[in-house]
Amino acid sequence: MYFQHNDGAENRQGIKFTTKHAFLVLTGFVAAGLGLRQVLESGLKVKQKVYQHSPVDKVLQALVGILGGCRFMKDLNRAASPIAKDRSVARAWGQKTFAHFSTVCRTLRAFTAQDVLTLADLLGSITKRRLEPILRKLAGPDGRGLIVIDVDLSGQKVRGETTQYTGTAFGYIQGQLARGYQIAAAFLHTGADRFAVAGQLKPGNARCATCLLELIPHIEAVVGRPRRRVEFVQQCADELQKQIAQIEHDLKNLGKGRGVPQRRKALESRLEEQRQRLAEVKARLAQYHRENADNPTPRRIVLRADSAFGTAEAIQLCLELGYELVMKRYSVTPYRDLFDAAPPECWTDVGKKRQASEALPIPAVSLLSPFSLRQVAMQRTDVDGRVVRAVIVTTLRPDEFPLRNLVRLYEARQSIEAAFQECKHTFHFGTPRLRSAEANGAFTQLVLFAFNLVRWTEQVTTKVSGRPVRNGTRLWVWTAAHCEATVTLTLKPLSCTLRFSRRSGLAGLRIVAEIPPDPEFTCCPKRTSGLFAPMLS
Repeated sequence: MYFQHNDGAENRQGIKFTTKHAFLVLTGFVAAGLGLRQVLESGLKVKQKVYQHSPVDKVLQALVGILGGCRFMKDLNRAASPIAKDRSVARAWGQKTFAHFSTVCRTLRAFTAQDVLTLADLLGSITKRRLEPILRKLAGPDGRGLIVIDVDLSGQKVRGETTQYTGTAFGYIQGQLARGYQIAAAFLHTGADRFAVAGQLKPGNARCATCLLELIPHIEAVVGRPRRRVEFVQQCADELQKQIAQIEHDLKNLGKGRGVPQRRKALESRLEEQRQRLAEVKARLAQYHRENADNPTPRRIVLRADSAFGTAEAIQLCLELGYELVMKRYSVTPYRDLFDAAPPECWTDVGKKRQASEALPIPAVSLLSPFSLRQVAMQRTDVDGRVVRAVIVTTLRPDEFPLRNLVRLYEARQSIEAAFQECKHTFHFGTPRLRSAEANGAFTQLVLFAFNLVRWTEQVTTKVSGRPVRNGTRLWVWTAAHCEATVTLTLKPLSCTLRFSRRSGLAGLRIVAEIPPDPEFTCCPKRTSGLFAPMLS
């Protein structure tokens, strides 16, 4: 919805109308303030004929369906109270009417891989603007505050004829081997809330470490970049130079005899591999110097992840990129013997049935060059008596995060599990909506944006009167999005008032949302009065 500022009767009395989907009108009001439509129209160019509705119209309609808790795309038209037939919602989202759900699906199926990336970048630009005040507060005046980013994968099992879904693969999904997708996502943890930062849809057999490295550029586009550790990368290059010199020395001193040809072939192969690795490290070093020069205000970002992300390769590159790490270490061998051999006095109680220690002789992470990493052994006893053992790898110093605080910091990672549960259950995204990988990739971006949009809508809700309610995504999506209400739009000042009907589940509730006078959070002066003219009371 785009607002036109004028001095007519609309501004004095407001635009008053009724709707059966109150929350969706309110989110349309907030999305207009974010300039969502114009951002999408500026960059999203889906190759499709336009008749009555443009591809952007149908992408926004898919977002409305997500915010309305539609389990299937057909619910847009075939639910008991169809969203697609509510013209008040359509006009709140800048359209005269909504399209049929089949054309929405057709548009999503027309997406290419590049269109999905474009959609992610455009939505990410809006997320960046909205999260910047929060990021500045977390970083603090000196820029040394920690910005915690949680990264994880969540499986999405396909249903029915699994071979008809493109881009799927067998993997460990929902506790069993199944065909489907993996959703790789990063969330900003603020302590009081969480926000989706970036996400991708990958095949079911995607490796966690690879997904992490692919997510990092999208995370940095929203959150910012840390200072690259060029000194550490230079040490890695020097270490590789020494190894290459040693291999060349061994090749020169090879004698003659049995097994020498095989030994020579192995050394030559290793030499070529190390030279290639050195060239890659030097290329990264030059790139890191350029990035540091272009980044006058680096941020201190903590990557928090479980053991599937804690491979030596991922840790090496994250250290080079300048991130602080708090993640479990990946290991193919169990730690049982090492933990059992530790004396009882070396363990410290860090919680109920939880112990941790930094005194265990845990082998160092295999990196290109030595780096000072803290390794914390941690074990807990579950309710069934099973002992779970893990090793936490971190770059945070003991004086900043003592042992107990470090364990608490890592255990707060469970907030990303709650975020995934919200996406899957509240927005009904536990299974793919369409059979095209690109369509589901676009849908993934819309679900993550809807995750944030609900929270931004709560932020601009300034007054709530009537019956007391507890804020929550399910309340808004499952209840408020399907309640009848009288909506009053006032353009001077810019506000939206919802008064829920006595026949609705939120009878007596009155909500007032106001858009603050922020130049980055204002509505665009285009084609609103014409859309709402028939609704003027």
